[in-house]
Amino acid sequence: MTLFIVGVIVSFLIFLVVGLLAGRAVKNADDYYVNGRNASTLFLAGTLFVSMLSVNGFTGDQGWVYSGNLTSLLLLNAICAIGYIVGPLTFGRFLRRTECRTMPEYFGTRYNDVRNRRVSGIITIVSITAYLLATYTGVSILLQELTGLPFWACVFIVWAASTGFTFYAGSKGVIITDLIMFLVFMGGSVFVGYFIIQAQGGLGELIPNLMANQYAPENLLDFHGNIPGTGADTIFGSIMYSVTLGIVWMVVFSVSPWQAGRNLMAKNEHVIVRAGAICAILTVMYLLFLSLSSVSVLNINPHLEDSQRVLIWASMNVVPPFLGVLLLSGIMSAGLSSDSTFLSVIGFSVTTDIVQRKFKSDKHMLTQSRIIMLCVGVVALILALMGLAGVRIIAWFASEVIASSWLVAGIGSVVSKKLSATGARWAMMSGFISFMITRTLVGLGIEPFASTFAYFLHPFFIGVGISLIFAIIGSKLHPVTEAEKKFHSNMMVIPDSEVVAKEYSKDRVFGYILIGAGIITTCVLLFGWALPFNGLI
Repeated sequence: MTLFIVGVIVSFLIFLVVGLLAGRAVKNADDYYVNGRNASTLFLAGTLFVSMLSVNGFTGDQGWVYSGNLTSLLLLNAICAIGYIVGPLTFGRFLRRTECRTMPEYFGTRYNDVRNRRVSGIITIVSITAYLLATYTGVSILLQELTGLPFWACVFIVWAASTGFTFYAGSKGVIITDLIMFLVFMGGSVFVGYFIIQAQGGLGELIPNLMANQYAPENLLDFHGNIPGTGADTIFGSIMYSVTLGIVWMVVFSVSPWQAGRNLMAKNEHVIVRAGAICAILTVMYLLFLSLSSVSVLNINPHLEDSQRVLIWASMNVVPPFLGVLLLSGIMSAGLSSDSTFLSVIGFSVTTDIVQRKFKSDKHMLTQSRIIMLCVGVVALILALMGLAGVRIIAWFASEVIASSWLVAGIGSVVSKKLSATGARWAMMSGFISFMITRTLVGLGIEPFASTFAYFLHPFFIGVGISLIFAIIGSKLHPVTEAEKKFHSNMMVIPDSEVVAKEYSKDRVFGYILIGAGIITTCVLLFGWALPFNGLI
């Protein structure tokens, strides 16, 4: 039995033990659904970042970087990180004030219409099932690489572990394991990245070595990245791909159920703002370091058959075994924890938002949630075994669905006094349907749609545009009711418990740290990459 297999077994055991211990602390539905609304800054930041990064950030995204799209991902991350700042300020803190348990419940309560709750619940299930499929696939790829087991067996093991954990622990277990795995893979990847970069000559030689590497992908270090890697055929198209997906993910960070929905667990609104600042910094700086580690492998082994396995290969062949085990175990457990997050959100949503039965007790509600989780998990298991697409493609599709459907209704629920229940519902439905239709036409390569729905006519922008039109029409035909006006007005009032001068002072410190991180990143990219690459220093 190799050290890597031992590491996998140990990480699985830790994952399950933490879930069992956390499950004992679950006393009611609030504990199970929203961790008793008691998450601190570090816990919230951990679960947000792990849910965002998951296994896709270490496999699909890094494979894209290894294939030539380092600058494409850097631009994308810089844009999407804005969501961690805009989201908490314009949506997350207001969401928490409603004390809802799920995002669809929020839409139903905010607009005083159960139909809005059901529609948003259905969209949640479609989107998160796709994301669950991506994480099942990603973790299974990693497990297969480490153990040599058949892919189908790895998928089944991943499904069984994540489902069993979620059955018992709920959000209380998820948020604890998310933090543990966040710290493990952060620490592991920093040391692993250092050894990988040193193995190719050190950080100072990285850019020169890549410039001299005849096997490096075309346009790897150019500002637009590898053009074919974005599915475009021009520089403008390549840049617009990153800009579009950056905006998509910015919206996801702001209003999606697996990101903004985590804010329902926060101890207070200040925690939401601070956790967002931490995640914004990590999205740019940490992922830049991770991407540099991946492109460093091009100077060591530029001929990997499956680029998604770049960090897996490096962890097993370049760095000391202990560090490789630490990183891979952390990645695997983070993926399992994300699986649990998605399963729990789906189970909660079906049970409380779509079916909306009157339960005898919290225990009865939790039992029904667990049954739903099992059913959805089986569907995702079957889809994963079918091998429909790559990890990155599936994950990004899931993000586009929720972004095009929820942007108008989500942000509009806070900033607009005129958006009515009908307008919000029509916005969600039209955004979802128009996106699915145009995305399908593009995916099937049907002309002229495949070439027309690009850049500013990307399915996401079409979905958002049509969503906005129907929001206006719906609100004109069926204006805001007095109940909606009253709820919105009350939601705008800052609770007395939040008005503490000491807490605002701490918030400002995080703001200054954010500014400092931006300056440091700019200097590193300018003097360590852009100027040397263009022969200016």
